[in-house]
Amino acid sequence: MSSPSHQCPLCAAADTEYEFQIRNRYLRRCFNCEFLFAAPFPDSGDASPGVVSVEENSNDSPPIKTVPAERLLECIQKYTTGKLRRMAVAGLGASGLSGLARAHGIEIFEGAADDSSQAGVDACALLEALGATSHPVSQLAQIHGSLQPDGVLLLTLPMLDSVQARRQKGHWSGFNVNRVAYFDTHSLSSLLIRCGFCDIQSWPHDNGAVLICRKGKPRNQNLTPRLSVVLPVYNEEATCKELIDTVLAKRIEGVEREVVIVESNSTDGSREIVKRYEAHPDVRIVLEDQPRGKGHAVRNGISHADGDILLIQDADLEYDIGDYDALLEPLLARRRLFVLGSRHKGNWKMRRFDDRRWLGTVFNLGQIFFTWLINAACGTQLKDPFTMYKVFHRECLYGLRLEADRFDLDWEIVIKFIRKGLVPREIPVNYVSRSFSEGKKVRPLLDPILWLRALVRFRYGPLFGQDDPDRRAP
Repeated sequence: MSSPSHQCPLCAAADTEYEFQIRNRYLRRCFNCEFLFAAPFPDSGDASPGVVSVEENSNDSPPIKTVPAERLLECIQKYTTGKLRRMAVAGLGASGLSGLARAHGIEIFEGAADDSSQAGVDACALLEALGATSHPVSQLAQIHGSLQPDGVLLLTLPMLDSVQARRQKGHWSGFNVNRVAYFDTHSLSSLLIRCGFCDIQSWPHDNGAVLICRKGKPRNQNLTPRLSVVLPVYNEEATCKELIDTVLAKRIEGVEREVVIVESNSTDGSREIVKRYEAHPDVRIVLEDQPRGKGHAVRNGISHADGDILLIQDADLEYDIGDYDALLEPLLARRRLFVLGSRHKGNWKMRRFDDRRWLGTVFNLGQIFFTWLINAACGTQLKDPFTMYKVFHRECLYGLRLEADRFDLDWEIVIKFIRKGLVPREIPVNYVSRSFSEGKKVRPLLDPILWLRALVRFRYGPLFGQDDPDRRAP
């Protein structure tokens, strides 16, 4: 039995299109979750996970460069809470990893993941087996059920956003392997979260990636998603009350909501306005002793937020709160983990400053230049990477430490998420720029220098701490 060929088997969207045919397989792509799949596709109710037959019955060679079993086992051991005693292994090269693990005194299970003897394993390794012949949701559901709490899942997979795949496109060698499912880092991470996994970390290779994650805690499963709106305030007396009231009045069906207001010791009365909301059940107020920049305030707000989804909201009125629904939809449907509200996708929202008209032209030209710069450095095609509306799942932050204090935080978030493989989806939003006389705080001469520094620092510097041995690539 197979699912309808024109419907995405992961997100059920009908918005798919034919990509190409290879080795008598028709491949289709979903516009909503970027999933590439063969049609017909295995039924999601199929009880057979099909994780064993890959190594035994396939004549295909592994599409990604073989990772030494020693490195894979070391990675699993470092991720495992407590001692690694029992592990399930399947896929291409499983025998090498199994033999090494047995030599370390680890009990190994090889075979179908639905074997009842595998219940309660500490870790599972699928080597190029996820989505090879079976529905990946069925595979992950059975693996999730077999793992101990905080159990570890390691995957090796050919990836659509690998260096070779992007370079070779339709001629990519990964398409020569008979698979029913192809992922990029973003779509695979979204699927893992949907299936109850967390703490996702990946290491790219030329033709694919090694990815490791944990089984999520039961209390995090099947709960109403929680949105944290992070709202920095500094000298916004004219707009902050209207903005806060508008955010609090906004209702999103099926979502719990908190507003984390970070007030940076304003001098114009904004702090007094913010403190009026201390008793509101949906508001959490963080009072800073001095202003250290918008980036610092946002980072402070994120550290106090406890939502699954985070949304950055300025205290001015340049953006439309009504756009929340469109921005949140891909995350609530778990199709994407990172969304940008683009001012320049669709109709261009030009900046016009009545008090300094020439400066509006400079800002618009600067937007074009800096957007080109970040796209060239990161290999992307973004329209508005510097938008205030950044909406992302908390999982995007795993393993990262945000550092920027001013508007260069916009650069840091986008660049670091892209380097993790989480290229954002851009959704058009409404935008009306305010002038400098109305409180705009960008420094036209100094901030561009910070942005250039941020590009070099965050694009070419270490993504994770150099002193963290657990983040060495397998």
